Amino acid sequence: MTLAALSIDAVSAEKTLARFREVTGLTGELKGSRIDLAERALLFEILDDADWSATVGIAISALVPEQGSDRGDHDIAIYVQLLEDVIGAMVPAPDDCISVFMDDGRYGPETLALVRRDIAAIIGPCGQAQLELSHRLPGLQIADVLANTFFNRAMVTERQVRMAAIVAPYLESGQIKLRLLSGDAEGDNQNRE
Repeated sequence: MTLAALSIDAVSAEKTLARFREVTGLTGELKGSRIDLAERALLFEILDDADWSATVGIAISALVPEQGSDRGDHDIAIYVQLLEDVIGAMVPAPDDCISVFMDDGRYGPETLALVRRDIAAIIGPCGQAQLELSHRLPGLQIADVLANTFFNRAMVTERQVRMAAIVAPYLESGQIKLRLLSGDAEGDNQNRE
């Protein structure tokens, strides 16, 4: 499972998505699973004109639930751990006023309300955590492409090398930070950047 948190102002995200659509002719919600390698690389190049940073969390060995446990509950638990870790890593200071927008389309309302409360506690009393449908916010759509790119970068397929090439300069510059969530009970690999 991968999760990407993108720090970008709304105007820059809108301009990036508008330019991407202008060049590609694509309409509708931008999803990482629906674009090809050239379109993905183009989005990253268009992002170069904006002031942004991202943190991507990956759960690799943590994907396998313990025997006898519910797969859905396990999936939610991993999602929450990734979200808390990634957001916690991006929050500059607890007294800074930031807004966190989370995709409202992944889980049910009760689960998302609990997640929103967890994130609100991380960002502090001055910040705001809210749920949004990704088709309404360009930043969530761009974050989806980032997460999907890193998911494909982690998978051993013919696309892995190309995905790695697309994101390599951003990892090297520190514009994208990568965090690993370990399935190890001791957590020896958890939160490693």
